[in-house]
Amino acid sequence: MNNDAAETLAIQAIAFVAGDDELLEGLLMQTGMDLNDLRAGIGNADVQRGVLEFLLSHEPFLMRLVEAIDCPPDMPAKAHIILSGGPIWQD
Repeated sequence: MNNDAAETLAIQAIAFVAGDDELLEGLLMQTGMDLNDLRAGIGNADVQRGVLEFLLSHEPFLMRLVEAIDCPPDMPAKAHIILSGGPIWQD
């Protein structure tokens, strides 16, 4: 996974959360953002990491994401690490 793939996964995660009322409400409550902040921050690495952190914090949320976007369960964590400046994986 490279930086572009990590950003793409994070954007998919944002879209997934935005389309799920329960997750969206939880994210907005946890972060203090509103829907406009989320929309404006789609391309922002801080927002992308925040959404991934939210999903990674609760395994059922994470599993809903990976099923919805059809990716291995470890990919959101890898994307979070890369977006945080960590190493890039050669898959």
